[in-house]
Amino acid sequence: MSLIIDANMKLFADRIGITSSRMIEDYGLSTIDEIIEAETEKGNAAAYNYAIEIGESPAKLIQTLQLHSTENRFRILNSMNPVDLKYILPLLSEEDLVMGLSFFKQDYILKMLENVSVYELANSALEFFPLEELLKMFDEEDYAMFFMNDELEKEVVMEQIRSLPEDIMQIFIESVTGQPQEDVDANELMTNIESLDDDKFKKFTAALPIEVQMQLAYQLIIDNRERLLMFQPESYIKVLGKLQKPDMIKSLIGLNKYSLIMMNAELPRDLMAVVGAQADATDFARFIQKNGKSIIGKALMI
Repeated sequence: MSLIIDANMKLFADRIGITSSRMIEDYGLSTIDEIIEAETEKGNAAAYNYAIEIGESPAKLIQTLQLHSTENRFRILNSMNPVDLKYILPLLSEEDLVMGLSFFKQDYILKMLENVSVYELANSALEFFPLEELLKMFDEEDYAMFFMNDELEKEVVMEQIRSLPEDIMQIFIESVTGQPQEDVDANELMTNIESLDDDKFKKFTAALPIEVQMQLAYQLIIDNRERLLMFQPESYIKVLGKLQKPDMIKSLIGLNKYSLIMMNAELPRDLMAVVGAQADATDFARFIQKNGKSIIGKALMI
């Protein structure tokens, strides 16, 4: 299906002031660029002005190529070199880039997420889960790695242990001592735990019951949200992988735009063209102008 404007090239001929018959006789299979260049050399002011207008005015180019049509934008993009086509992606909104990820299989998306920062993964997980629900999604291995993090200071963790809620404190004391809470001197226990060297303390907290770890992590993160970054990227990828694909894709609005661009750049050309066609018409026109007259000429011939 051709662009409406190019059904028989008559409209183009009219715009540069030559007859359809002369277009056929003089130019045959010549490209638009070649026709405009030849007519400009002959002193054809209409051809010269037309080239200036479509090269400098986004509004004129939108009108000429009917860029308000998503279908026309797709056809132009789908005719482009795949390498050049990728440059349309930065012009898209984050929402459009997230939509583009729906073309991938879920397993492949999870594989690509291995190249994403833990900050972005945490943001994405929190797009779907409130903090308390997110912490329930982590397992013993995730918490062991969290509490072994070198940036987690013993003094900070001890402060949070001392302020555990009563029900969690009971689990903590009984798991550590093997005795009922009422039979234990809590102050002495805290002093003994605090006397552990850093390495033993980390191993101690990494082995606590998951209910205790979950509450401690919650308190630590409420105190400083950056501690979310102490979980491993793999922990967040596992959580995202448990979601149904539509929910997982929606959550990826939490990724940086650069990451979304790089992921969409993995699409085959026709699907990348589908995504790129969502670009705003004015941005799309400027993209074509920036990338040279050859694209404009090729678009007119589609």
